[in-house]
Amino acid sequence: MIRLILLLVILAAALLLGPQLADHQGYVMIAVAGYTIEMSVVTAAIIAFVFYIVLLMTEGLLSRLFSVRRGLRGWWGNRRYLKAQRQTQKGMTALAEGEYQRAEHLMLRSAEQSDLPLLNYLSAAEAAHAQGAYQKRDEYLIKAGELDPQAQLAIQLTQVRLLQDQGEWQQSRELLETLRQRWPHHPQILQRLRDIYRSQQAWKEELALLPLLHKQRLLNDTELTAAQQASYRSLFSQIMQTQNEDDLLAFWQQQPRTIRHDTQLKLVLADTLIEHQQYQLAYEQLAPLLRKHGDEAVWQRCAALKLTDYTPLMQQLLRQLKHHPQSPALLSALGHLYYHQGQYVQAQGYLERCVSLQPTSVDRRTLASIMEQQRLFEKAAEYYRLSLS
Repeated sequence: MIRLILLLVILAAALLLGPQLADHQGYVMIAVAGYTIEMSVVTAAIIAFVFYIVLLMTEGLLSRLFSVRRGLRGWWGNRRYLKAQRQTQKGMTALAEGEYQRAEHLMLRSAEQSDLPLLNYLSAAEAAHAQGAYQKRDEYLIKAGELDPQAQLAIQLTQVRLLQDQGEWQQSRELLETLRQRWPHHPQILQRLRDIYRSQQAWKEELALLPLLHKQRLLNDTELTAAQQASYRSLFSQIMQTQNEDDLLAFWQQQPRTIRHDTQLKLVLADTLIEHQQYQLAYEQLAPLLRKHGDEAVWQRCAALKLTDYTPLMQQLLRQLKHHPQSPALLSALGHLYYHQGQYVQAQGYLERCVSLQPTSVDRRTLASIMEQQRLFEKAAEYYRLSLS
C-alpha cells in the first residue's frame, strides 16, 4: 500500500514538474572505471522510475513463487495428516475386530502425524498386550508417558488394567496403592483396588475401603451393607481356617462399636461359629438378640445349636412361642432342639406343626429321621420322598 502511494506521488510530481523542466533539463553524469555516461535529469528520473517498477515486479514474482512453495508444503503436510488420521481410524477398527498385529502396525505408523499420539500409543499397547508381547506393551506405555506427562493417571490405569488381565495382581495392587497416595478419592482407583483385594482374599483391606466407596457414592446403603456382610463372613472363615475361635472373638472385639452392635453382622459371626461347631460360643452371640427381640433370623440359627445345657435357650423360645404361636421358624427351632436332646415325641409335634404351615426339606428330613427312630419306616420313607420334591 505504501509503495503504491509512493508511485502515485512520483507520477504526480512528474506530471507537475515535467513541463516546467522541459526547457531546463540539466544533465546527470556518471563516471565509472574510465567510462562516462551523461543524460538529462528527466531521462535519469525515467530510468530510475522504470528500474523501481521492475524491482517491484520482481519482488512480486518472487513472493508468488515462495507462496506457491509454502502452499505446496502445506498441502503435502495436510495430506500426510489426513493419511495419518485414516490409518488411526483403521487401527482402531482393527483393534476392535481383534486384528491385533495389524492394529499395532497402523497405530504406530500414524503416531507421529496424529493429533492424538497418546491414543495411538495406548492402543498399540493394548494390541501388543493381546499378542502377549508384554515388553513391547510396556515400551509403548513409556513412550505415551514421554509424549504427554499430564496423562500419567490415564496411562497408569491402562497399565493396571492390562496387568490385571495378565494375572499380575500383586504388581497391579502395588501400582494402584501408589496411585492412591496421589489421587486418594479417584473412583476407578478405589474400585480396582477393591477388585484386587477380593481376588487376593484381602478381606481386612476391603473392609477398610468400603466406607470410602460409600462416601464417594460408589456404593449405596444397601450395597454397603451387603458388601460388609459378605466380607466379614469371608474374613471370619479365613480366621477360623488359619487360627482359632479365640482369635476370631479377639478380632471381633477390636471392631468399632457400630459394627459390634450390628444385628446382621452378629448373625454372620454366629453362622461362622456354628459352621465350625462352636455352638456354645454361637449361643453367647445369639442370646442377647433373643433377649431383645425374637425374630426368624435368630430362631433359624438356634435350630442348629447343640449345647450341653439347653434349659435357658428352651425357656426363652417357649416364652416367645406364646407371642408367636404360628411362626414356622420358631416351631422349627423348638423341634430341632428337642431332636438334638433325643426327645423325639416333642420334636415331632413341633416339626409337624411347622411343615403344616411352611414345609421345608430340612424339616421333612428331620421328621423322617424321627420316624426311623420310632421304627415307623413307611412314614419315614414318605417324609424322605417329600423332602426331595
